[in-house]
Amino acid sequence: MKYRITLCLLASLFVSSNLLAHGSGHAPVTEKKALAIATQTVQGFANIDPQLGFGKVPASWANIGNEAATIFQSGDGYYIFKVVNPSDERTLYILMSAEGQVYDANTSGKFEGVN
Repeated sequence: MKYRITLCLLASLFVSSNLLAHGSGHAPVTEKKALAIATQTVQGFANIDPQLGFGKVPASWANIGNEAATIFQSGDGYYIFKVVNPSDERTLYILMSAEGQVYDANTSGKFEGVN
């Protein structure tokens, strides 16, 4: 089961990064695209424990829309998105590069090495 969860998470990150690939390197994604990536990431956490310390999230996370994500913090080369599910008491935060690569997720919004 743990192997399956890890495989699903890695596959979703691979698909997201391949969609953003450009022939001459990676350009920063638009804010709209970054919001969509953050939303897709948390949708992928529905009914699984992504092994990121916050446990399994309910199936309702699979149905949230892009409007559930907002920029919580941004800096040189990164975004932190706040994703709120009105059907759940938790808020998830997604750490993403300006190029759209997802690095981490948690429930606190604080990421080691990010000021």
